[in-house]
Formats: sequence, C-alpha cells, structure tokens
Amino acid sequence: MKKNLFRIILTVLFVIAAFIYIYPTYQDNQLTKELHSLTGADSLDYATKNADKIRKSREGRIKLGLDLKGGVYVVLDVDVVKLLQDISKKKDDPTLNQILTELRAVPETSNEPILDLLKVKLKERGLTLKSFYGEIRDEEKDVEKKLNTEIDNSIDRAVEIVRNRVDQYGVAEPQIQKIGGKRIIVELPGVSNPEEVRKLLQGTALLQFQLLKDPESAVKIMQSINNVLIGKGVTDTVKNTAELKVDSLKKKTESLTSSKDSSTKESAGKKEVKKDTTKTKKDSEKKSSDKKKDTTKKSDTSKLKSDTNDLKDTSAANLSEEEFKVKFPFFYLVRMNEQSGTADGYVKEQDKEKVDLILKREDVKAVIPTDVVFAWSQRSFVAGNEKIYTLYCLKKDAELTGKVIEDARSNIDPQTNTPIVTMSMSTEGSADWARITGANINKRCAIVLDGVVYSAPVIRSKITGGHSQIEGMGSIQEAKLLEIVLKAGALPAPLKIAEERSIGPSLGEDSIKKGLTSSFVALILVALFMIAYYNVGGSIADLALVINVLFVVGIMASFKATLTLPGIAGLVLTLGMAVDTNVLIFERIREELTSGKPLRTAVDIGYKKAFSAIIDSHVTSIITGLILYQFGSGPIQGFALTLLFGLGANLFTAIVITHFVFDIMLEKGRHISIG
Repeated sequence: MKKNLFRIILTVLFVIAAFIYIYPTYQDNQLTKELHSLTGADSLDYATKNADKIRKSREGRIKLGLDLKGGVYVVLDVDVVKLLQDISKKKDDPTLNQILTELRAVPETSNEPILDLLKVKLKERGLTLKSFYGEIRDEEKDVEKKLNTEIDNSIDRAVEIVRNRVDQYGVAEPQIQKIGGKRIIVELPGVSNPEEVRKLLQGTALLQFQLLKDPESAVKIMQSINNVLIGKGVTDTVKNTAELKVDSLKKKTESLTSSKDSSTKESAGKKEVKKDTTKTKKDSEKKSSDKKKDTTKKSDTSKLKSDTNDLKDTSAANLSEEEFKVKFPFFYLVRMNEQSGTADGYVKEQDKEKVDLILKREDVKAVIPTDVVFAWSQRSFVAGNEKIYTLYCLKKDAELTGKVIEDARSNIDPQTNTPIVTMSMSTEGSADWARITGANINKRCAIVLDGVVYSAPVIRSKITGGHSQIEGMGSIQEAKLLEIVLKAGALPAPLKIAEERSIGPSLGEDSIKKGLTSSFVALILVALFMIAYYNVGGSIADLALVINVLFVVGIMASFKATLTLPGIAGLVLTLGMAVDTNVLIFERIREELTSGKPLRTAVDIGYKKAFSAIIDSHVTSIITGLILYQFGSGPIQGFALTLLFGLGANLFTAIVITHFVFDIMLEKGRHISIG
C-alpha cells in the first residue's frame, strides 16, 4: 500500500480535477434548461440575477462545434479585384478594365493570388503594374510590395469588421480566421437564421465620428437610470446627483489599480486630434510645448486608476458595500471618477452583460433621451487583475462618416517617439471637419465603427486642410488597429459569400444523441467483452476505461477545446486503444502464469514486458495525431485533438491505475483471475 501511495494520491487528485473542470458543463446545461423554461420578464430577471453563474459556466464548459450545436458556416471572399480597380490611377483605362473583368471570371475555388494573375495578364499585353499603380520614379518591385500591403490591409480590415459585428450579434464562441490570400472563414455556433448572417457579414462598414455627451448631462442620464433601478421617479435625480459625488463611487467597490503601462492605455480623454505637422520649426517648437502641457492634463486623468484615497466625505462614501449596491445599483456596476473630468463609465468584464440587460429594459429606455446612445469600447484594459471595458455616452447623430477618409497611416512620431495615426480626408470632408473641430474645441469626438468605440480623442484645435493626427495610443499595435478602423470607411474591399452551410439545432442535437449513444454502446460492449474474457482482470480494466473517459472529457474542458462529431469518433477510438493496451498487459501476465510463476511475479513481469510495446503503439499514434492536427482543418483537427487527449489519458490509466489496483488486491490476499 505504501509503495503505491503516491500513485493513489495522484489518481485521486486527477479525478477531482476532472470533475471540477466538467462541472461547468453540467451547470451550464441546467441553467440553460431553466432559462428556456421561462419567458418574458421572468426570463430577463433570471438572466440578470444569474448573470455571473451563466457567464462562468459558459466560459468553462466544453464547447460544441457546428455539427453538434448547429449554426452557420460561411466562407467570405474579399473582393480584391474591386480593391485593385479603386486604387488604380487609371480607373477608366479600357485595357485595365478588361483585365479586371477577366479576373472576376476566375473560379472562386482558385487559390492563385489575384495580384499574380494580374501581373501575368499585364505581361501578356506588354504592360506592368507600374503602368496603373505607380509613379514615374517607382520601381516595379516597390509597386508590387505596395499593392500586396494594400491587399493584406483590406483583408485585415474585413476581419476586424466581421469580428466586431459578430461580437455585437452576441454569438458565443465564434471562429474567425483568414485562409489564403483573400478568404475569411466564419463559424457561428448556435445561429439559426442564415438570412440575418448574410446581412450582418455583407453590409457596408459604418464608420462614424460622434461627439460625446458633456459629462454633466451624461451623469444626469445615468442617475435617471439608477433611479429607475431603485424604483424612484425622475424628479429625484437632482437630489440624488447632489448626494452622489461620482468620485466616491469607487470607495465601495474594488479599486481599479493598474500599472503605469495600463494607465497609459486606459486614461479617459488622453487621445488628442491635432493638425498634421507640416509646418516651420517655430510651429514645431510650439507644438512640442503644447504636448508638454497636454501631458500634464493626461497625467491628471490617470488618477482614475491610482488616486482612490483622496475622496470627499459624502453620504455615498459612508455607506457599506451592500448599502451602496442597493442605493446606487447602476453606479455599482458602472464606476466613474469625477477627477477625470469625463463621464466615462468603467465596467468589469463580468458585469458587462448585466449593464447591457439594464440598458435594454423598456423602463430604462424611457429615461434615456432620444438623441443619446451608449456604446462600449472595442478593447478592454487590465486593472487590478480585472478586464475593464469603457462605457461611453455619445450623441446619437454622427457629425461625419468614414466615407470622407481617403487614407490613414500608423507610425511613430519622431519628436516624441510615441505611436500616432495620421488621416487625410477628401475636399468635402475637410470642409466639414474644419467646421466640426472649430465648433468643438476641447471636446471629445469618438471614432465609432459599427456601434463600437475604438478611440475618443480630444479636439485641441480647429483642423483645416483635412490632415489630422491622433496621439495617445499605448502601443504601435493599438495605432495599427485604429488605422485599420479608419480605413474601413475608405476604399473598402466588399465581401462576397463564396460558400455557406447551415446546420439546424435539431440536426446538431440529433448528432449529439447519436454520438453519445454510440459512445455508451461501445463502452458497454467493450466492458462486457473484457469481463467475459479476462474475468476479474477485465473488471479492473473496465474501471480504468471509465476513468479514462472521465480524464479525456476533463482535459478537453480544461483546455476549453471544442467537441465535434469527429471528436466523438476519436473518443470511441480511444476506448479501443485503451482496451488494446490492457489486452497486451493481460496476455503477458498469462504467459508468465503459464510458465509457472506466482501471480504477483507474473503481474510485475507482465507490466514490464508489455511496456515497450505499449509505448511504441502510443508514440506512433501520437505522431499521427499531431500531423492530423497540424495540417488538418475543422473536423480533422477535432478528431486529432480528442485522440491525442485520449492517448495521454490511456497511458496513465493502463500503466498506473490498473497496476496499483492489482497490487492492492494482491496485498489483501484477493484471488485475481486473468481468464
């Protein structure tokens, strides 16, 4: 018993861990059943009260693929030909238009890069890319490099737009990935309306510039929402607003402390829109001086995350956490800071869904002015080990749309060595932008793509000429993302649906039932065979078989892997491999018993001699699984992943668990029959 103590403890720990990881799947199924049994207000109340449980269980559960859950599979083609036509310097040239028309006739199944095909067709006519896309001094290779960059950026832009829309649509566990030089694969589990998906994915990207509501008005609107939640009338707003010092809201909630790097990213109003720097040295020096002044202002806003102790003594600050939660439920979820000078709300990731549900309530909508809309930040920042999203209060009508943007570039400012984004507008857009910026100096203007805020810089001066510079990004990656967003409104490459498959939820449910049934039938038949053929030894092997399945499912849950129909097939194959391993061991033990050795000796020798054969078979299978996972796609990867998990679990259960079970039984003097 003592020599097997470590193996026993290890096995118990693994079993407990497997149950812990599998539990969220069980919990999610129970919560989903309960939620589906309710309707109307009851359903909304249940979702609100159990939002944390629902979120955590969905995050931790075993994910189901399209073939099990049902949903929509779409292959999108980025219209690279349209992009090449739009960026050409000779759009009306008949030769170019004829070539582009021929390129449109290329089969959608072709993986040949469009630019390579264009080069071939131009060469056949004695032309080059430089003829239509370059300047006199440009080299052909430079023109080709520039076009490749434009095409890559257009695909990145399309991916960002698709991901943004899918996130807003509320699809759980979507899969979005680039394939080849012009395709995007989108998998949307649980979606049952293909028509809505088509509209969602093919619609033109809506890029808008929207002013933020002034902080005082925004806070009053939020207080009205809070009054609705606690059952007070709108007339109580002024009284409660005076009582509630916004800065003190953080007193009764978790402080949003973060590192210096994090505060750079998250500071509200830190980004600025300035004129492009194409001026004299004097102007440059003046701008440098202005930046120093602005830096001081930016450091003040960082108090949102660091200065939580210098709070005013108000009635809100004197409340206990539970009292505060009851009296100010909206501000308990949406935290603010008066010292930042903004009305931006900061919401923990786990509270984001709760806030959405509140804003969708009819009684809450009634107190939100018709000219106001709330919007989330596209990205979160980390503060105090928590992911935080920003909630903006915007003016509903856009001041300008992205159609006027002709170009956007991310770069490093040589003077400050910080990331910047420059954008240029059309003549018409420049005039409107000058009017907008001139009338809203020191106000914030949000850059909004499909209803999500990507940036909300401060307008520092009137901008004429259409050349603007946005500063304050925390990293070059953030600047690159903003460049992609700004370009979403300029020269977009349209998306076409090249392939679409829809799997109904009933078909997915049927697949789950059949898959699980086949697995259970296989497990029972194998178990009965082992008992019939190997007697007590077969029963021990069956115990290991059950634990093996438990381990595989637990491993999949811990890695947040996606279970597919081929994955279930891989699980069934794993059962066969597990039986094969035990057969090798038992046959070796039989050989030793036949030669006259005692049972204990036969067991020890049997495990030792079978070990090399077991390792060989598992290693070759693992190599095959790795190759399938690396070079396969979708269903093949699902099969390979389950197989790999099963092989790893099988090595442990067959070699470790069955061995110490044999040892314990032999120590207690039990007779073990191997058939």
